[in-house]
Amino acid sequence: MLLKSVSDGRITGTGTLEFESRILGGVLISADGTNAAVVTVQADNSSGATVFSLSSESPIFVAGPIAIGSSAGYYSVTGTGGAAQFYEWVE
Repeated sequence: MLLKSVSDGRITGTGTLEFESRILGGVLISADGTNAAVVTVQADNSSGATVFSLSSESPIFVAGPIAIGSSAGYYSVTGTGGAAQFYEWVE
C-alpha cells in the first residue's frame, strides 16, 4: 500500500480534492473525544454518489482502497474539533 496526501494538512469544511488515481487511499480523522467529527466524500461534487462516510468521537485512521469513480472528490468535514487529512491510493 502506497499513499499520497491530497490535502495540505488537517482540513475542515467543504471543498473538492484531486485524486489522480481515482482511489481514496485513507482518511486520518481528528476528533476531540467528546464531539463527533463527521467526514463524507462524494464523487465529483455535493450531488455525487457518496463513497465514504464516517462519524467518530475518537481520532481514527481509515485505510482504503475505496474507488471514487472520478478524479474529483468532494469532501465535507463537520463537527466541533473535527478535521481530516485525505490520502489517495497510489498503485
